[in-house]
This record gives sequence, C-alpha cells and structure tokens, in this order.
Amino acid sequence: MYSIEKFKNLPKHQDLIDRATEVVIADSRVVGLYIGGSQTADEYSDIDLSIYFNTEEDLNSFRNDRLEAAKKIGKFKAESMSGFPFVYVVFYEEEEVKVDFAYNLVPAEPRPDKIYFDILYDPEGHLERMMEESRKMKWEVDIADLTHRAKHYQMGISYTVGKICRGEFWDALDCIDYYRKYLVKFEDSFAQRKQENYRRLEKKLDKERLAILNKTLLSELTQKSLFDGMDAIFEYFDRYLKDKFQALGIFPEEYAKNMREYYEKMKKETLDSK
Repeated sequence: MYSIEKFKNLPKHQDLIDRATEVVIADSRVVGLYIGGSQTADEYSDIDLSIYFNTEEDLNSFRNDRLEAAKKIGKFKAESMSGFPFVYVVFYEEEEVKVDFAYNLVPAEPRPDKIYFDILYDPEGHLERMMEESRKMKWEVDIADLTHRAKHYQMGISYTVGKICRGEFWDALDCIDYYRKYLVKFEDSFAQRKQENYRRLEKKLDKERLAILNKTLLSELTQKSLFDGMDAIFEYFDRYLKDKFQALGIFPEEYAKNMREYYEKMKKETLDSK
C-alpha cells in the first residue's frame, strides 16, 4: 500500500492511488512517479500523479497507450487529454474521483513548492534530487514581470471602457474577470507562492479582500453594473496592492493618473447619457 498522509481519511482516494501506482510503475518506460497537488485533501480533491520518463520516445509511447493503462486501473465515467500533450485526465466511476496523469521528462525541474509531494517510485533518484534542490529555493518577486504587468494593468482600462461604452457586455464581463485574475496574480507574486488563479482562493485571502472581489460578480449585465464591477477592481488594487508596487518603485504613477481620469470621464459621460 502506498500510504499518502493527506488521503489517510479518504479510503476511495487511497485505494485508487494504490491501483494506479501498481499499474504505472510496472511499466518499464517509467522512471519516476510522485503525487503533487495541494497539501491537504477532502472528498472533492483530485489525485495529481506526475510520471517521469528518460526519453521522449518512452513518454510518447506511454501516452499513446494511456487508454489501456487507464482501464487497468479501473472503470471510468470519462477520460480525455487536457493540456495536450502532457496531461491525461480520467474520472473513475466507483470512486467518483478525477486523476490527472502528467507526463514529464527527467531531469525533474526543481521549484520551491516541490518539497510538498510524495514520491511513489524513484529507482534512479531523479525525484529525490529534485526535492533536495527545491528545499534550497524560495519564491522570488519578479520585478521585471511585475513592472510590465503594472503598466499593462493601466493600459487595459481603455480596452475595457470601450467594451462597456459600446455595449459589448459579454466582452466587458470577460474584461472584469481578466482584471480579477490580475489582482489574484499580484497577490500570489507578493506572497511569494505558486500562481494558481482562483484555486483555494477562499483560504488564501481574508474576508475583507473576498468581500471586495464579490462585488465584481455581477447579477446583471448593464453599463452601470459593469462600471460598478470595475470600480470594485480599482478599490481592491488601491487598498491592498498599490502601496506594494510603490514600495518597489515600479508603480506607473503618471499612467495610472491618466487612465483613471479617462475612466471616470467615460463612465460619467456614458451613465449621464442614460
């Protein structure tokens, strides 16, 4: 049995891990296998299996045999490639649990969060070496990337305003989602953690932050509601992120002033015309 601590109270998950591991490591093409994903699990959690190969030929041939391998593990409700060509997703029937099979080549790339995984198979020591290197690393704030994104955050206001004013409400809604994801990306960068979009956001952000983000979830598509959604985006940025950019000396003060003035002018003109 390949006992995994985070699944210790989830027998269906654990049983599926045992069967999947036996099938995968019995294949001579496989040189490494570990379970990644979040550090905690519940009944709704996926199983993230990362499989390693020495050559592209072995990876490709194993991927081509994916359906046969999935059937050996158990009966499933559905399966498909996701993130082709590197991730194969299977939703198993009895357990009603999704398993992600990620295909990788050695050497395994170290990353700060890769100290939180469970090695299931590592005869050549590739994964242990990755874990050792990962322990020496820490997340770093990418100043160049943040500088670019801080400017793009301001520049995108013109595009969003155009969509709202023109009446392209579905596109405008997508813009608000884009901006919301930008806020989350900024939070992850400053917190020096892996960027995962909305995943487990309720545990990463406090109630005050979440309350503002909730304002961006619109109950109707009107110009006013869309402007209200963008106002909430600005409120969040100004309250929780702006000072962090300023502390790093990378906040584009002039661009921000110009674009916010433009936004307020267009919002007033648009809503006053109603």
